[in-house]
Amino acid sequence: MLKTQPRFYNTLTTNCTTMIFAHTTVNAGHVPMSWKILVTGHLPEYVYEQGRFDRDVPFEELKRLGHINQRAQKADKSSDFSRLIRVGVP
Repeated sequence: MLKTQPRFYNTLTTNCTTMIFAHTTVNAGHVPMSWKILVTGHLPEYVYEQGRFDRDVPFEELKRLGHINQRAQKADKSSDFSRLIRVGVP
């Protein structure tokens, strides 16, 4: 169906971030709408500002800890992958 009748949408307002945000609005205490939800790359900082991430750790440090590429590559196909990628993360 999509091949013959493509469905177009606005990628600014309809993308993985905005759709998740839309689904969370049914929850009490959801975060308010912000331009940081619309502009790619700003959501983690916004969520931090809203107190939804550990505020005992500076945002830049949390961001650094979130980069798991090297740990993931090292853990590769380990049955303990989930634990190994979190080693050293508070």
